[in-house]
Amino acid sequence: MLTLTEAAAKLGISAATLRHQVQGGRLAARLFGKTYVISTEELERYRATSLGRPGRPSHRAAPQSRR
Repeated sequence: MLTLTEAAAKLGISAATLRHQVQGGRLAARLFGKTYVISTEELERYRATSLGRPGRPSHRAAPQSRR
């Protein structure tokens, strides 16, 4: 089990972004007092389904070389 802050650090995103995902129902977590905790299995599921798109294309086109 990881805290929300620990899980966010592993994913390379902010804790606020991850908290938003939990509150939106896209990531399962338990609330212990005021702290969310996430299972490692759930974190890996979230990584694979939501962050599993490495090399997403940029919104800008690559510069063309001029000859």
